[in-house]
Amino acid sequence: MAGNTHGESPRQKMINLMYLVLLAMLALNVSSDVLQGFSLVDESLNRSTANATMQNQTIYQNFADYMAKNPEKVGEWNERAQYVKRISDSLYDMAEELKWRIVRTSDGDDADLENIENKEDLEAATTVMLNPIDGKGTLLRESINRYREEILKMVTDTIQRRIISDNLTTEVPQKSLLLGKSWQEYMFENTPVVAAVTLLTKLQSDVRYAEGEVLHTLKNNIDVGDLRVNQIDAFVIPNSQSVVRGSKFSARII
Repeated sequence: MAGNTHGESPRQKMINLMYLVLLAMLALNVSSDVLQGFSLVDESLNRSTANATMQNQTIYQNFADYMAKNPEKVGEWNERAQYVKRISDSLYDMAEELKWRIVRTSDGDDADLENIENKEDLEAATTVMLNPIDGKGTLLRESINRYREEILKMVTDTIQRRIISDNLTTEVPQKSLLLGKSWQEYMFENTPVVAAVTLLTKLQSDVRYAEGEVLHTLKNNIDVGDLRVNQIDAFVIPNSQSVVRGSKFSARII
């Protein structure tokens, strides 16, 4: 969840663990139970992504409110926040478009992303992502790399930098069976439609998580250097220690 400076939440850790287990099961056998499992993970990821999106929107509204009150102070940080929004939305929308392309390649023009018919189709993701003429896998990998680099420039916490870097990595695991494979081949070659959609949903979740962490950092920077007051005492400091009857009494009130 965004704003968590001590690592991923227990829910997110559980989702990631389920995701890894399903990938391992997929390597052994593409059964209906495994395919259904991917659907469950996808639904859970979508819920987490929706929650993160709402939290991020709240912070954007905070920036708008701050700008209305003190544009000189907030302007620089609001500009950075809007840049984060643009690049995050761009990568998120790319993943969404690819999900629809894969599902439509499998189920036809009347495909429904919420109700995939040919979940086990092994060709659709390969066609969309790895087609030698206009395959989108290379473009997606390059977009992830650019996004990760831009986001990490604005994150100072070492734990969060590691989490974001791991979530958005495009490195292929060093295993003998994977030698020579590109990231896009590792992720999408002969991957069932429902698994490919889940992979892209996880990317969207990771984008919203990274976006939220940067927004919290930018929001905190607005108040850096401010002096916070939580208690006020009144002091009366007379200009003279003695007062003559009929004369004026002068003092400073602080």
